[in-house]
Amino acid sequence: MGSLRQEPIAIIGTGCVLPDAPDVPTYWRNLQSGHVAVRPLSGARWDWSQYGSDDPGAVDRTYSFLGAPVEGLRFDWKKFKVPPIETRLLHSMEMMVLEAAFQAMTSAGYTPERTFARERVAVIAGSSGMGRKSNVGFNTKWRLPELLRAARSAPAWSQLTPAQAEQVTRELESELVQQHIDRSEDWAFWGFTSPVLGRVCSLFDLHGPHFCVDAHAASGLAALESAVQGLMSGEWDMALVGAASPALSPMDQVLHGKLRRLSTRGVFPLDARADGTALGEGAVMLVLKPLEAARRDGDPIQAVLRGVAGVNRGAGPALSGTDPRAHHHAAREALRRADVPVASVSYLETGATGVPAWDGHLVTGLGGAYREARHVSLGAVAESVGDLQTASGLAALLKVVLMLRERSLVPQRSFQTCHPDLVLKDTPFEVSTRKDWPSQGPRYAAVHSAGFGGASAHAVVEEYLPEAPRPSGVKRAPRASEVDPIAIVGFACKYPGASTPEALWENSLQGRGAVTDIPESRWPVSLYHDATRARGSGRDAFFRVYTPKAGQVPDAPVLPPEFGLPPSAVAEMDRSQRWTLEVAKVAMDDAGYGARRALPSDRTAVIVATSPGNDRETQVETRLAYPELASLYRQVLGRVGISGEAAERFITEARQSFQGGTPAVSAQTLPGILNSAPATRVARALDARGPAFTVESACASTLAALSLAAQGLRDGRWDVAVVGGVWSSITAPFCVSMCFVETISSKGVTRPFTTDADGFVHGEGCAVFVLKRRSDAMKDGDRIHAVIRGVGGSTDGRGKSIFASQARGQELAMRRALRDGGVEPTDIQYVEAHGSGMLEGDLPEAEALLGVYGRPERPVSLGALKPLIGHSYIASAGAGVLRTVLALQRGVLPSSFNESPLNPRLVACEGPLVFPREARPWRVDDGPRRAAVNAYGFGGTNYHLILEEHRESP
Repeated sequence: MGSLRQEPIAIIGTGCVLPDAPDVPTYWRNLQSGHVAVRPLSGARWDWSQYGSDDPGAVDRTYSFLGAPVEGLRFDWKKFKVPPIETRLLHSMEMMVLEAAFQAMTSAGYTPERTFARERVAVIAGSSGMGRKSNVGFNTKWRLPELLRAARSAPAWSQLTPAQAEQVTRELESELVQQHIDRSEDWAFWGFTSPVLGRVCSLFDLHGPHFCVDAHAASGLAALESAVQGLMSGEWDMALVGAASPALSPMDQVLHGKLRRLSTRGVFPLDARADGTALGEGAVMLVLKPLEAARRDGDPIQAVLRGVAGVNRGAGPALSGTDPRAHHHAAREALRRADVPVASVSYLETGATGVPAWDGHLVTGLGGAYREARHVSLGAVAESVGDLQTASGLAALLKVVLMLRERSLVPQRSFQTCHPDLVLKDTPFEVSTRKDWPSQGPRYAAVHSAGFGGASAHAVVEEYLPEAPRPSGVKRAPRASEVDPIAIVGFACKYPGASTPEALWENSLQGRGAVTDIPESRWPVSLYHDATRARGSGRDAFFRVYTPKAGQVPDAPVLPPEFGLPPSAVAEMDRSQRWTLEVAKVAMDDAGYGARRALPSDRTAVIVATSPGNDRETQVETRLAYPELASLYRQVLGRVGISGEAAERFITEARQSFQGGTPAVSAQTLPGILNSAPATRVARALDARGPAFTVESACASTLAALSLAAQGLRDGRWDVAVVGGVWSSITAPFCVSMCFVETISSKGVTRPFTTDADGFVHGEGCAVFVLKRRSDAMKDGDRIHAVIRGVGGSTDGRGKSIFASQARGQELAMRRALRDGGVEPTDIQYVEAHGSGMLEGDLPEAEALLGVYGRPERPVSLGALKPLIGHSYIASAGAGVLRTVLALQRGVLPSSFNESPLNPRLVACEGPLVFPREARPWRVDDGPRRAAVNAYGFGGTNYHLILEEHRESP
């Protein structure tokens, strides 16, 4: 992997909010003193007693409540320019990310007031979502109709008087609103983390792209590699990169407990006392720049990142297991990219968590990679802050940076004797027990992390010695106009009414829509839909859906035997995982890979756009959150004179109704809802051993994934990329919340850019593309569907709101994509617009398109697919890319499906832009047909893709 050696990257800023460490100096003092933040969880955040049991097999309960929480979090609303009324609504993880980002930027000298190239800064974070806010579960707080149905179905309900029943109904709604909805703004984020990065961009007025990546516990280093990739390609000049764990919650404790990963005694990684781990929470942020640029700009260089690499184990055992070969592979690749002799590395942060079998595999794999080293001290930061999951790798990296800066080791203070599962014999390893760090030159250290699904990542870091500058000897990757374009050699999809790209195209030509009523089998629509209530906001809109329509994909919870997954695992999998597996298999067949043609496993990456909060996760969270809802029952019943045994009987009966047929959680539940799993399951199915991770950048996520895939192909990190997007979360809470914020069309029809536009309808789906460099595809005799010429990403930066799109941000992404592809706006004949049907989105999108592509002669044609299939959010741009590729192949300009007149505020667009009512021939005088796909999302994210038809050389 990787034909280019990595350019040295300077770490110039650091920030953190970690357990018992609100900033970097405190974190360093805690590490030096041996402070342990792991302790029994207690306090007002949760009523932990409702979720515990001494029996590890107890239904929906956990046997351990050890954890490493962040407590006493202080948020300076003036510093972050967040009004006090909003501050109390912020998610705790949002506060941590903002604070850590502020620390990192300002420690590097980049304050909100300083003048610097803000348009050249990317913001990237490793994240699997923010997790559940204290005492507020997004997926439960909107469920009053089901809560009342459960109460009324309890036999004890019949014993209430009419007055008591009316009071219970009224007060249940009042308490749910007061305790859950009035205290939460997370209806707007739905657990996504990328909008938090959008807040960071708004604070510092940054205009580079922003996105999140998820490779489970390897997420931090995966984000780091993505940041380095963009720095080396020249896509951005500086990166604010970090990682944030999910907030601690009973749900995570229960799910990890079912995997028997938790300890009841403490976290003792590498030690004989190790019997499990404890979850922690927190955020870490770093500022990166190419070393030569950091020296030139006089930045405070704290350490130098010499190499970073992520891989996947490919085919292997259980999703929650790990494999020594992946750890060996990641370490060797990082060392090769760093061009650092193995013998020079003298400290290794292992990523050990205290789970003996897991840690044993880590040490075995790393031992093979470092066999030629002389002496390597081992450490594991989990002993101090617990298992931070997605943030664990960067917490370990920050520890290493601080040790290099201070030229002092941190002893592994919990270590007494080596665990028998750790084989240190015949390795250069020794668990760190000393502080002195002798060296005859610059010190080198390494950081390792590993996650569920076979993800493994490694980084090599060097002490910065300003008196000994070295030229990097590494050439920046050439821009797209100087290298091969990227060929699409395979694709497949599942969208409403279309199980193939060809069906999607035919439906598009015929104007055949696939939006229908949401069936009761999906969720109890009749409880939420009140046809007598008009669209509106405020408290009258709580718990209601005014348009129960969506574009939906038929689904059955099964997978063919060829995937080798037991029915018990498939039954617990979210449909997003199943769809991605199925669609990826068809895409690989379309690309010609299979039994007769082997995939270059070590040279294949898998990148899938998805987001937290999938349908199965919603079901699990609702089941596990019942104790919180039971407390509401208890309060309200007490006010009508029902308490004690009678109240508990009522609550038990209501539980049975509320939880319905949702099965109790098991060891298969967590793997079935993992946000990283759509990518890692595909990597396992294909035995792909390059990096595998998911990407989230709101509704621009699929184009963000394509951008990262193209970057890696250009600079030689991989030769094949399996990339796509999936969305399957048309859940009751999501639909209620989207109606609450009035984004859904009251007419049940999406009509972008028109007078009738009043929002969109939900959609869902999955698209997967197989990409290669065009020269490789032609050499290998591949069928090339189309060519990706360029991709551009941006963030709106400072504005009135991170939820309102800005024309300047979209225009910046468009111009970047054109420049990346080496083409002019006049070379583009068609644009597949985002076309959300919301005035707040349509107007700035049209303004940006007019500014970039508007021309009176031979105007560009605009199309939008959402009127037919709804808005599939994360996966929406995938459908747009598919339709555009097929339009290029067939020489047909698609329709925008706008039967209504254009919005009067867009009069200036008519003429310079064309909004065709029907498809028409796509004629060009000379040169290939070229098109673009546009996407944007809340948080201010924007992406733009340039496509070109492939013409065989004469």
